[in-house]
Amino acid sequence: MFADRAMNQLLPVCFPTVSFFFAAFMMVAGHSLAQKELDTGTFVPAMEEISPGVFKIGKIRLDKTKRSVTFPGKLNMAKDLIEYVLVTPDGSTHESLLTAEIQPTDLQFVMLLLDAKGAGLLAPQPDAAPPGQINAEYLKTAPRLKGDNISIAVAWKTQDGSEKIVPLEDLLMHEETKKPAPRGPWLYNGSMFGADGKFLAQQQGCFISVVTNPAALINNPRKGSDNDRIWAVNEKQSPPVGTAVEISITLLPGSSETK
Repeated sequence: MFADRAMNQLLPVCFPTVSFFFAAFMMVAGHSLAQKELDTGTFVPAMEEISPGVFKIGKIRLDKTKRSVTFPGKLNMAKDLIEYVLVTPDGSTHESLLTAEIQPTDLQFVMLLLDAKGAGLLAPQPDAAPPGQINAEYLKTAPRLKGDNISIAVAWKTQDGSEKIVPLEDLLMHEETKKPAPRGPWLYNGSMFGADGKFLAQQQGCFISVVTNPAALINNPRKGSDNDRIWAVNEKQSPPVGTAVEISITLLPGSSETK
């Protein structure tokens, strides 16, 4: 099936060793790695083709033709400085614009199916794992990250019932310029494994970071990603806290790196 072929083709070029990736990934993903356990004790893929080329994996929808994934989230902050754009409910919610209840391992799995390679062999080694709390001192020497170009859009229903869709950048504001973040690609670096063998995106619950963080699946390649005091929520564009949103990620040609 599609998932089996994609995994066979992609995993050898995504991480240093396939066996290490599988062992670590299965440990952190558990039942959520696109599988579910039946009462009989057997396993079947939790991937369902809902229309030609469109698959549902848990709460994530994968469109093979559009090279995109879509999943539900929630507006978590409507003002103040942020370090993250998207985390799990168990992540750093006090400094994140959005939250989503999907798992980082699930998103990584689906992005691999889209042929995202992330940082691959260029991912930081385990001994270069970032601290649990990113701070100004770490950002001074944070590694430059490389990965696939992606675009990210956020959609929600307005009070009059119409749908509003904006690039993720429009929901962010640069504190010094008082302007939205420059439009353009984000960087899918695919996180990394720590010295203990744990997949850091899953361990820390981080999907998208606006400051350089190798643990996050997605990073900000714009100037200012080395400053944890200049990115804030764009109050003029953001819906109220608690608003249900739909987050879409599209894999683009080419690659980027953090500044």
